[in-house]
Amino acid sequence: MKYLFLILFVISTILGYSQEGKKFSSNKKFYLKGNSTIIGNSIVSTDATKPFNDASEINDVLKMEYVDVDDDASTFSSSQATLKLSEDASNIKYAALYWSAVYKYDKGVRKIINFEKLVYDGKDERSTNVNSILFKQPNGNYNTLTGSIIFDSYKTELFEDTKPYVCYADVTSLLKNANTINGIYTVANIKATEGYVSGGVAGGWLLYVIYEDEAETAKYFTTYNGFVGVDKTATDIQFKNFKTDEVGNIKTSLLIGTLEGDQKYKTDNCAILDAEKKSFVLLSNKQRPGNNFFNSKITIEDETFLDRNPNSSNTLGFDVLKMSIPNENNNILSNNSSETTIRFKTRADGFYLFFVAFETEISPIYMEGKSNEDTLAVFENEESTDTIEVEKEEEIIVGKPEVSEPVKTIKTETPKPKKKSGLERIESLKSINIPNLAKGYYLVTNVFSVKENADNWIKTLEEKGHLPKSYINPKNNWNYIYLDNNEDASVIYQRQKELSKLDYFQDIWILKINF
Repeated sequence: MKYLFLILFVISTILGYSQEGKKFSSNKKFYLKGNSTIIGNSIVSTDATKPFNDASEINDVLKMEYVDVDDDASTFSSSQATLKLSEDASNIKYAALYWSAVYKYDKGVRKIINFEKLVYDGKDERSTNVNSILFKQPNGNYNTLTGSIIFDSYKTELFEDTKPYVCYADVTSLLKNANTINGIYTVANIKATEGYVSGGVAGGWLLYVIYEDEAETAKYFTTYNGFVGVDKTATDIQFKNFKTDEVGNIKTSLLIGTLEGDQKYKTDNCAILDAEKKSFVLLSNKQRPGNNFFNSKITIEDETFLDRNPNSSNTLGFDVLKMSIPNENNNILSNNSSETTIRFKTRADGFYLFFVAFETEISPIYMEGKSNEDTLAVFENEESTDTIEVEKEEEIIVGKPEVSEPVKTIKTETPKPKKKSGLERIESLKSINIPNLAKGYYLVTNVFSVKENADNWIKTLEEKGHLPKSYINPKNNWNYIYLDNNEDASVIYQRQKELSKLDYFQDIWILKINF
């Protein structure tokens, strides 16, 4: 009978996951000196309070019930995890809570008909109010939290066997205004199916926190969310809008939340693009093998995250992780890199992907350009070239002075404020003072702290037929390589639009000097 279950499981997995519920899109971006952490826990298991540590069973043969550990009769589900930020953490910049679960019906049963046919059954009615939950911070009481529904398959024809959903809430203000940040967080009343569902019941929550820390290096943080059933057809997410440092080793991290990956079954994987070799490299560590990456665990780097209640080693289809991407000698993500791609794929053990965050050390020069308009103004094309469909995307830049402005809002009924034209933005730039340099608007192609790298870039431009020039800013001793300068902003504006069409000039800057 166990073999019959296995066969039916594999068939249902292959047929049920080649679907896209909600296309992955960018949610937030941050440039700052700091770091992040992630915590979370599952909300269904075989027992309300006891950890589940058995790795021998497949998820869909287990009878599930709500985890409920809070000793509060008013909640029907609850689980906990402990947040411990660095002692040097000075400020919470962003905190996001996600919850996701398989929720086909409230209760399901499993039947065997005529000794051979396995059937999962339940009353095909369930609540659509999946975005209202309870959230308790350290030393506090429960607060009702109403999040956004990113995707709910209940009233669609997608994912018929499981009917999963995912929700999201920005809880930054709750953490910033709390008297105590570190400690036990409890999330309650997340809805899921109890009993049985074809493919197995799974569910849980994660809390992702970004914080400032002046002892840390400059970093780029970006979050993506959606809901995609990953199968044999690869799901790729491309990360851009950053530039790694021109010297030194580059440290990069990946954070992920998924639903429905079995611990027992293999073939699911996560890979990163090696741009030089034009091939993908499987990611792995001690807890996550390359051929069984999503294996029902909550992990931080090479260790299982156990500071939670219950602290099951097998979270029965709910995965949360943060891991450093192996990058010895910068063999994958090199100096001066500006993009990378993460690939998700499986052959049999299908899973749902709902959250991905990418973090990498970036050039301090690039971060200053993002955060200090009077020092290095990054000019963006007047016409948007974005191809990713997003409902709301924000870019948060931390520096001196701090800049925080909405970048793009699509599919909302709120009228967009009129933006300045490209020429108006150039003319309104703050002028900077560079001794012995002619007054004008300068078209800058790159900035380097190492003279040798600046010389190599000048040589590259000359080989491509350009006539680059350079100057050194005495404020930071960086080498600025520019192609043109003129007191007429419109001349530089037109030149910028022409050059930005070339691949190697996608990031091209305009500076206003000595006005």
